[in-house]
Amino acid sequence: MILPPNKWELHDPFLMCAEDWFRHPGGFDLHPHRGFETVTIVFDGLLRHQDSKGNSSIIGPSIEVQWTTTGRGLLHKEVPADKETNVHLMQLWLNLPREQKLIEASYQDLTKDIIPTREIKKEELAAKIRVISGTSGNIKGPAKNIVPVKALDISILEPNFTLEEPIPANYNMFIYILEGNGSFGDDNTKLQSGNVLISSPLRNDDCNEESVLKITNEGVNVLRVILFAGKPIREPVVQHGPFVGNEWDDIIRAQKDFYLGKFAEL
Repeated sequence: MILPPNKWELHDPFLMCAEDWFRHPGGFDLHPHRGFETVTIVFDGLLRHQDSKGNSSIIGPSIEVQWTTTGRGLLHKEVPADKETNVHLMQLWLNLPREQKLIEASYQDLTKDIIPTREIKKEELAAKIRVISGTSGNIKGPAKNIVPVKALDISILEPNFTLEEPIPANYNMFIYILEGNGSFGDDNTKLQSGNVLISSPLRNDDCNEESVLKITNEGVNVLRVILFAGKPIREPVVQHGPFVGNEWDDIIRAQKDFYLGKFAEL
């Protein structure tokens, strides 16, 4: 588990995040959601997505990120596209504010050709940053946000190269190390593949200030990390199974609506 559930006050607006590997007949068969967003990044394999809004796609080599707003209710399934594929993915649950928890469900396919890459060169290419959401330098990602989120897929190619990336000072942030070894921040925290770094906001107001995150590739191979930073919602959270609300009445209402068939059919 990258971000464990039930500790959302530590990484608000992020509810939980998991890395998973599976093949047929594994995956996530038909199930409901309400009150939050899911962000799924597929690193390997082919994942078939279908939902009750009529969306259907295969996420993998061409569609790499799936950003789903479950809103007032959605049924969907995410399973291997065939019996041979081995799927490797991470999925983040992103909270929605109270006034937008019951908006219409929607879906974004973020394909390889619309996710821009920022390249940083010295004599040769030193680092590349795929901008999924928010900005890096003057590059803006394609994801449409309800809660402001910065999402980057960072690869530092050159050993000992230090990347400096601005982060809003009032955002929570977490970094997951996919490959390699690196040091992070002014205190040069050493992390390796499979480690997670969680950082709290430096400011708790609506400031426009930024802090600079330093990431250094400490190995001889590529350092690849996934970075998410988001503005805290600062509201009560109640989560039960696939439903997220602000109080228990929201969960009871979600369960009732689901059993009454108000989430439509796939």
